[in-house]
Amino acid sequence: MAVIAGAFVYDVADPVHPRLVCRSANTVVHLLDTNAIAYTTVVAGHVVIRRRDITTGAESQIAQLSTKPDPYYFYGPSGWTWDGSLEVYSTNGIPDANGRWVASVHLRSGSVDAVLFTIDAGPGGLESRWSPRSILAFSPDHAYLAVSDFGFAIYGNNVRIFSVADRRQRFLSTTTTSGGTWIANDRFVWATITGSLMQWTPVAGTSALRSEWWYGATSTADGRWLAGTIFTRLGADSYDNSKLRTLIVPAGGGATFTTGLGSSPGFVTSSVLWYAEEGPCAATGSCGMDATAPTGTIRAFDLTNGTDRVVSFRSGEAPKAAEGYILCCTVRG
Repeated sequence: MAVIAGAFVYDVADPVHPRLVCRSANTVVHLLDTNAIAYTTVVAGHVVIRRRDITTGAESQIAQLSTKPDPYYFYGPSGWTWDGSLEVYSTNGIPDANGRWVASVHLRSGSVDAVLFTIDAGPGGLESRWSPRSILAFSPDHAYLAVSDFGFAIYGNNVRIFSVADRRQRFLSTTTTSGGTWIANDRFVWATITGSLMQWTPVAGTSALRSEWWYGATSTADGRWLAGTIFTRLGADSYDNSKLRTLIVPAGGGATFTTGLGSSPGFVTSSVLWYAEEGPCAATGSCGMDATAPTGTIRAFDLTNGTDRVVSFRSGEAPKAAEGYILCCTVRG
């Protein structure tokens, strides 16, 4: 199975002809195994994690999350671990006369709750399709946490990596980002808003990984492949986003794949990636400042044979918002 946008659970035994298993509302879904999911809900005023067996529908409570008063839960797919042992949330101070406040970002591990950092937050702002993307992700072994200020304050730029064991900050970048992902051996990869793909490891620190103009970064569950939306680089600090492509690269280096016009990739299996097909605005309607927009078609790229085919969803099963917007194909990162 695969979870798209934290809400759509698909059987992807045939990734070109998927079957919608379930769709969530007002929560985020974690995939536990081939037959179970976990999600959050509110019971008696507390946020809890519940497990649901896909075949039988049987449910059980796994854990209760923070009991702090009025927490703000970062409802991304990685704000909590499926077993409830780790959780990230923030609490906000009282706004001042200018509408600004201090946001405190917490990490709860077992019975220990600690404030990782505080930031000056404000009363919102404008976002576009290519605005910075927030980061909140535990490493696969739960040894580290990568988190960006942007998820808690729209003007926040920093990306931070913490050791979960001692809650010490191990890395700080003041460059705005467009998303990131953990891969093997506690290696974190992220795209800066100026297009570079960077990496961090506990031993070697930070270094540049690739120089294309990346927007976003996602990976297979085993960390062997990376993918992102790629703009055409015009110079050191400029790009053309009229010919968006999805670039797929092996994490260890080697041959790469490039799709046709497309964006927002996500791996639904270890060898198949879904992405949103893009088309010129003349064919899709008004795109504002953008030259292209999603056409509504989802495509599946198979790494084993290089085929690129249209995903055929059953009627009413495509990953769309109630308003008709495509919500594909973020799986992680």
